[in-house]
Amino acid sequence: MMPEPDYQLAPSPLVAAARLLAERNVYGLVWFGPDLVTSARYGGLASFVEIGEPVAEACLPLTGLEGDILSLRDAPGHVLDLPAVAIKTGSGDLPRLNITIFWFVEGQHFLMLLARSVSRSDLEAELSQQMRARLIAESELAAKSRELARANIELERANRDLEDFAAVISHDLKAPLRALRYAAEDMAPMIAAGDIAAARQRLDEITQRTRRMSDMMTALLDYASVGRKSDTVEVVDTRAVIDVVVRSLTVPPGFTVSIQGDWPTLETARAPLDLVIRNLTENAVKHHDRVEGSITICARRVTGALEIDVGDDGPGIPPHLHEAVLLPFRTASADGASTGMGLAFVARTVEQIGGSLYIRSDPAIRRGTVFTLRWPEVIRG
Repeated sequence: MMPEPDYQLAPSPLVAAARLLAERNVYGLVWFGPDLVTSARYGGLASFVEIGEPVAEACLPLTGLEGDILSLRDAPGHVLDLPAVAIKTGSGDLPRLNITIFWFVEGQHFLMLLARSVSRSDLEAELSQQMRARLIAESELAAKSRELARANIELERANRDLEDFAAVISHDLKAPLRALRYAAEDMAPMIAAGDIAAARQRLDEITQRTRRMSDMMTALLDYASVGRKSDTVEVVDTRAVIDVVVRSLTVPPGFTVSIQGDWPTLETARAPLDLVIRNLTENAVKHHDRVEGSITICARRVTGALEIDVGDDGPGIPPHLHEAVLLPFRTASADGASTGMGLAFVARTVEQIGGSLYIRSDPAIRRGTVFTLRWPEVIRG
């Protein structure tokens, strides 16, 4: 038996006529609350609407119009009309229906009137087309807005990178170029004086400096490409990643590398994680000042992230250099062999992936450095 509304109509010839028309499928009524879930129905034309389910699931033409329906509560006397709507059901197609929805203030619910569409005028057809066109336009506008927001983020990032690279080139590449120019200028008087040995020494210096300049430019281009490609998110066994990194390292005979902690399986980007752990571990070996050393790599789960410590017992990094060593062409080492890009690669990769990197080290208190990496469990887009 069809569920009845909570309230009853008083017996009268008008009510009898209304019941007769409803039973003959001339019209139907559907009641639903502010949550847009059907609470009651009446009449054969409303039999396709299930009580307790969202009204838009049964009446698909209402999909996308939820906001318009809810706005009727703030506009007494207004209605939402959908003329000559086609409804498909599991038992077959219903006749085209005229749908009218209004807010019933006294009962604090919506009432939807379903009536057979006797005719469909050009005006009704135009109105239906306009409503559909508006829904499509709003959907396309929302998609374009999201795309524009992503483009603005990329543009802001590109502008920031451009400023960083301009600063790097003007500050860090000028000095090697000046040294090359001075060495070349020194060669002319040496050759004129017949001092071939001194001129050859200057030429060797120029060769070494040009090689270093080439290494710096290559490193800078690689640094610029970080984050410019989309890394595939996949199921990654982080313990397997760290095992591969450690096995592939060239570790001096007097060094030990130990792996500790909880290394879970994550849905993440494998290549950036490998790059970061590899660079941190290689950095610990490269900048150690003794023939024997110890490196510990430890992981633990924290809220929303995997936290990884890469610690060593090397000379340490003074606190005032903690920020500087993460910038391009900066290094705490005085040997001049490093391009100073390893930690810059790490910092930039971690930033692009949405993580963070911290340094704990103070040689005035104790030896050693610990880099703490917070790798997000969910990679941002």
